[in-house]
Formats: sequence, structure tokens, C-alpha cells
Amino acid sequence: MAKRKIAFIITKLELGGAQKSVLYSVNNLPKDNFETYLLCGPGGFLDEEAKKEVKNLFFIPDLQREINLKKDFAAFRQICKTLKKIKPDILHTNSSKAGLLGRFAAFFCGVKCVHTVHGFAFNSEQKLPKRMFYVFLEMICSLVTKKIIFVANTDIELARKYKIAPHKKFALIRAGVEVKTKKDFPLFDKEKKLKELHLTSKNKIILSIANLKPQKNPLDMIKAAKIVCKEFPNAVFLYLGTGPLKEPAEKLIKEYKLEKNFKLLGHRTDTTELLMISDVFSLSSLWEGLPMALVEALFMQVPAVCYNVNGVKEVLKDKQNGFLCQSKDYKKLAQNICTILNGEFNFTPTDLTDFDIKTMVKQQAALYESLK
Repeated sequence: MAKRKIAFIITKLELGGAQKSVLYSVNNLPKDNFETYLLCGPGGFLDEEAKKEVKNLFFIPDLQREINLKKDFAAFRQICKTLKKIKPDILHTNSSKAGLLGRFAAFFCGVKCVHTVHGFAFNSEQKLPKRMFYVFLEMICSLVTKKIIFVANTDIELARKYKIAPHKKFALIRAGVEVKTKKDFPLFDKEKKLKELHLTSKNKIILSIANLKPQKNPLDMIKAAKIVCKEFPNAVFLYLGTGPLKEPAEKLIKEYKLEKNFKLLGHRTDTTELLMISDVFSLSSLWEGLPMALVEALFMQVPAVCYNVNGVKEVLKDKQNGFLCQSKDYKKLAQNICTILNGEFNFTPTDLTDFDIKTMVKQQAALYESLK
């Protein structure tokens, strides 16, 4: 039987959970049954990795996150040209811009399309007209989509609330991570890693992995850090990620005199090692799809403290594997971090089987096979 051609498209290969999931799917779908392709915009942190690992990689020159009608139309034409060249059986779209342009390009080229929602482009923080505009776009896109995959139940609930598509089009497939636990690294040299970061075993370490963007709300983490560091002067917040809020974040860190306690580390690939030395994992996001970094932390049994938003509450169970706080309550965020640092919390592992990335690929393969 001929292999089915599955093309994936994502706006940009940034260092994020959705991007890692797509790369894993491209490289790990059963090779006896599927031939995979990857389309993406250029300029992502993971571009070089993709060039090495992905056999059929196509960069779409004008595909970008920002709205630019001239470039968006050019990107649409480039996607259509690529689809006509590779003739996939299914196009699997990911992210907002690639999801919009990719789905209509697939329709125009007569290709079946599935789309994964890694968190909607609309959210409660937006003004109503803007939110409803994005809802309308999702409704229109759903008309040319065979299946809509959700990584979180909360987004299914949103889709039902706004009547984005018939429920029969919905499928829940968790975005997974490669399962790693501390037991997998018996020879890990903690002291060496601490020394590399100019830290010692006396430091209490709080790790955040989130871009410096409004959605991730990094300024609240800095406000929480100011409170935590009053009780724990040796506490150090390690914040991984880049973005437009870097300058305001640096300004607030300086204003609070936290230069030694709050380190902006940019993009890094040693997240597992950083989790190995961390006492707490924390996010102050205002909305999320399903944060993969949080799932990784919980597999490593690092207690987490996060705002109680969207997909976060589907993996973080209050007072079991960490604490959930009301959104924007950075004082409570700080209080719960201190509770863990004081040794007043016992981590209780929860069942995360559904979030194993191997499970994700098996479910994706089954879904593709069902779309005859």
C-alpha cells in the first residue's frame, strides 16, 4: 500500500511546545505508513535543527506572524505552490497565521486539512470587537477543516461556547513531551551546573520557561520575585525566553534591585538540566493552550506554581503537584512559592500518561488513517 503523504505547516519554528511537537511528529510518524513534509516561515530558533533532522523541509519566505496583507497574500501563493509540488494527502496546520493561510491553501488545492489548536488567538484579555473578529475567522476556517484537534479540554469548551464548528469535527489529542524523570540522569552533576550559572547549593531556584510577551505576563513574575526575595534573599529566578517585553522586564528588575536574583537567560536548550537544579517551576501566563514546559516540570516532579488559566489547570492540580493561583494575583503566586521553599509542601505525582509524546503520535496516526 502506498504511503500517505502528511504535510505539516507552522508559522515559525520558535523554541516552544507547539514547534517541538510538530518536529517530533514529522520525524516520528511510522515511516512504513507515512511520508512527512514540513512547511514553515524562516527565522526561527529551531531552523538549524530542522535542516539537520527533517528530510522534506520547505521554507515559505513570506510566512510571518505579523499581519501584512501583501506578504500574507504572497505566503498564501507560496503555500499553494508547495502543496501542488508535493501533493500531500493531508495538510496538518498549526499556529494561528499558518492555520489561516494553510487551511485555505489546502482547500484551494483540493487537499484534506486538519488543524491543531495550541490555544486560540482570542482570549478574555482582548476587547470584545477584536475577540469576536478572531472568533469569526475561526468559524470561517472551520468550514474548510476536516478535523480540529485540541490539546486542552478548556479550548473545546471555548469552541462550543462560540459555536466555532460542529462537535463531530473535534478531537482531543494532547500535545506531548518526551518523558524524562530525574531517575533517568543518575550521573547528573548538579554542582557543575550551578557553578556554570554562578550559583551555589545555598540558592533556592525558581524556573520559568516562557517568552517575554504580554500573554506570558513576565512582569508579574518579577513582582512576585520581589516578595519572595524579601523572605529568601538567596532565591534566584531563572527566566528562559525572549520577546518584546525584555526591555520593560530589565527596567523593572533594576527598579526592584533584583539584578542578582532575577536572571533573563534568553533561549536555551538545556531545560532538562535546569529543571534538575530547580526547587519550583512557575508561570504567570494570562492564557495558555497547554504549556509543555509545565508538563516537563511535573514529569520531573518539580512542584509548580501558576495562574489558574486554560490548559494549565488540566495538568497542575492544586495542592497536589503544586499550586494554582487566581490570574494576576502575583502576591498569592509569591506566597505559594514561599510555601514550597519553606518545605511546607509534599509533591504528589499525578497521572500524566496522556501527555507522553509517543501517545500523541499514535493518536495522530490513527486520525490520519480515519480520513480516507
